[in-house]
Amino acid sequence: MTQVAPHTHEANAYLNYAPKGDDYDGLDPYWAISNLYINEFDGWRKLKDVEIEGERWDIRINRSTCGIAARPSDSVDGALYEFDITMRGPGRTKVSFNLSPRYESMRNPDGDSISMAWDHLEHDEGIAVYVQASNVNPDRFPSLLARSIFELADSADVGLYHGYFDAPASGRLTDLERYVRILRSMSEKLVGAGGLLDRISMRLSDAKGTKGRYRFDNEEIKGHHHTIKHQSTAARELISHHSLGGQEKVYLPEHPEKFESDDALYHPKFGVKYAKKQNKNGAVDWDQRHDVIQELDERLLSILSWAGIPTEAGGTTYVVDDHFDAAPAEESVAIHADPLPKLEANQEHLLMTCLRDMTPAGQEIAEVVATDGGQHVEDVADATDTSLSTVYRVLQRMDGVLESDNGHVQFVSEALRKEVRGIVQSVEHAIESAADRAAELVSMDLRQSASSAFDKWMARYGADIDWPEHDGGQVRVRLDTLLSTMNDDRPSPEQAIAEMYEAWETDGRHPKALDGGLLEADTYLSGRTSFRVTPP
Repeated sequence: MTQVAPHTHEANAYLNYAPKGDDYDGLDPYWAISNLYINEFDGWRKLKDVEIEGERWDIRINRSTCGIAARPSDSVDGALYEFDITMRGPGRTKVSFNLSPRYESMRNPDGDSISMAWDHLEHDEGIAVYVQASNVNPDRFPSLLARSIFELADSADVGLYHGYFDAPASGRLTDLERYVRILRSMSEKLVGAGGLLDRISMRLSDAKGTKGRYRFDNEEIKGHHHTIKHQSTAARELISHHSLGGQEKVYLPEHPEKFESDDALYHPKFGVKYAKKQNKNGAVDWDQRHDVIQELDERLLSILSWAGIPTEAGGTTYVVDDHFDAAPAEESVAIHADPLPKLEANQEHLLMTCLRDMTPAGQEIAEVVATDGGQHVEDVADATDTSLSTVYRVLQRMDGVLESDNGHVQFVSEALRKEVRGIVQSVEHAIESAADRAAELVSMDLRQSASSAFDKWMARYGADIDWPEHDGGQVRVRLDTLLSTMNDDRPSPEQAIAEMYEAWETDGRHPKALDGGLLEADTYLSGRTSFRVTPP
């Protein structure tokens, strides 16, 4: 069956318009809108029930002072206006455009210089448009902006040059959320006791370089609002080539008790969001918005798959609302392997290393700290009837599991505390059990619920990949598979690279992300060797 298609919820962007021509300059569109508002609308205009792209919209325009002074050559004095165009469409569809002027060496009305992002663009002057939208695909932003302006102009019988708002000269995407609505009972797999969001948050908290938080609100009703916020490094921990910081969220509307089970709002949304402030490289270029949507959809559907929630359209898993229609996706995205078994197996290994050499005093100290979450080192010594020196020796032996924070003895993470609490009662049995579970997790069929061709390629070659932290950086691929530089049955470096490109493109990604990287592998005759990654 075909994957369900997520829907865009919130999306924010900056679009820059800088038209140039023989008979007009970059600020001419601004003056045209200003003339409409001041001279034709007399400070107010609202249009109702306007048909745009087969939908009915209400359009309103307002103004406010933007703190940017007119240029010396302009025919007005003092601060210029910025204009707000608000559009409301079917259901909860809404989009707001804030239009403000931009020109070289801008100043405020007091004559002080103003530094804005526009200063770093190639355009001398034009209009900066900040877009805030709900339930509107970002691809529609330019056309809705143009139509709203021309509908306003037509209402005053004023003609505007259509080239003013043909297309933005540049732009940045700052926020975008994609969501599905699932049955409330099904959401238990995400937010219930031991649910996937809790597991993800605990495992990410142990990963080096990650930063984030897990917040939950069950005050009015269980599962009302659960959110994991994280930065770019955590995104890579979940799916190796993902890089967008943001959040994963399960949430119900305000006052959820007001809705009955036959109302769509009774059932929660599950959304995955990209947010500029959580993203290491800041805002994403406007031209890369489709890559953002693909990454979010991959993460959303992969997380559902890891939780054991069906990702196919149809059936009873998904609930149709005013905007999400639970329809099949036109193009499927890759569903990636669950990283949690690997992370959990790594943590089991850390525990086994420490527990294997644990003394009776160490076991008793671990039990005390695991039970109550931590105590001061002197209290731990008293509770276990040991000396301070013994406690400190145990801390040294269990480095990476236990730590002392200004004398407060605690586990380095809540995940480790919970794990130890459950197994230190019988150390010998715990080691055997932990080893069995780790082996089982590692040997699980990596592809039993995933569809990513690239994940399959990584599994086949034992690949470990370092993705560049910034644009222009090189991807580095390390293989555990022995490659051949001879004509035998082993895959050659060229074959491994060609298959990597094929798998990457099968998942719907552009091959330029791999170009120019390095692949490292052991070869039959030459030992560890590096190969340049180039298209086959």
